[in-house]
Amino acid sequence: MITAVEIDELYYAEPIKTVAAAATGLTGAEVAAILKNAATKRVKNVHGDTYQYEEAEASVTRYKNALTGEYYRETSEPGEVKINFTIGEYDYATKADLQGGKAAEKNWERGKYKPIHKCVIGKTKDGVYVVFPKAAINARGSNTDKAVGLAVSAVPLSTGVDGLASEKWFDESEVVVPEG
Repeated sequence: MITAVEIDELYYAEPIKTVAAAATGLTGAEVAAILKNAATKRVKNVHGDTYQYEEAEASVTRYKNALTGEYYRETSEPGEVKINFTIGEYDYATKADLQGGKAAEKNWERGKYKPIHKCVIGKTKDGVYVVFPKAAINARGSNTDKAVGLAVSAVPLSTGVDGLASEKWFDESEVVVPEG
């Protein structure tokens, strides 16, 4: 039974560019390998109740037959999916990773806007991994309880990789590195 209750762990990495097999797509073992990679960064502080997974309702247009008054067809466009969270404590490198600009150990400066893409992986308290292999990242400074948090929005994008979906969920029992 999936309930996907609250956030327990949150990570970001460079976008996924390949999968071992297009027929199976992204596997739990591949996700585990990303999590074990030293370049993958763990978000250590999500402020209060700011973590949200959202999927907007589809936009539906129905067409009515003027002769009968009945609808005879419809078109729909899926709603936007996104993960939002605010990091309450962060360093300049994290700010640059997610908001852009240039960071050093003791400073950050805003740069010219450039699109930021990351792989985002969240694990819920009941053991559901939600993976966006390639997400558009939009981050900004946001006042949160008298401090400036780093508010982040991650929207999954088409990966452009055969067999790699824009979003995949895993039970935590699937996210293990095989022995050997």
